[in-house]
Amino acid sequence: MNRNLSLIRLLCAVMIVICGTMLFKTSAKANYFDDFYKGVETFSGLPSEVNRLKESYRETLDDLDRAQADAKQYQEQNAELMAQNKELSETVQALQETNQARAAREHKLKVMLVTVIALAAGYLFLSALCGTSCAEPTGFSDKSRSPK
Repeated sequence: MNRNLSLIRLLCAVMIVICGTMLFKTSAKANYFDDFYKGVETFSGLPSEVNRLKESYRETLDDLDRAQADAKQYQEQNAELMAQNKELSETVQALQETNQARAAREHKLKVMLVTVIALAAGYLFLSALCGTSCAEPTGFSDKSRSPK
């Protein structure tokens, strides 16, 4: 009986160990499979992510090339605009000089016209003034000149 009792105890201990092992192995297996599945899923997603990153890199390079081309085009346009601005500045300067020369000629002509009008008016005034007072020169009358 003692032997049966020790055999029963041994069988119970083995059953507890087997049941405990099965319980722990099942959860360990489940976690292992979950981790393995997640790892495979992550690993299988890597090529698509790498491809997405490669495509993004290509798009970034294309954007950079376009930006560099635009910058070069803007520099060329800026150089052209600066040349046009220089030409326009020279043209404006020439027009201002021409306008100043014309204004100077107009002023000179106005001064000459006023001077001519003033001289003519002075001449007419003096001739009118001398015409009435200078009609009899130096006290001689027309009677004295006439033959007697």
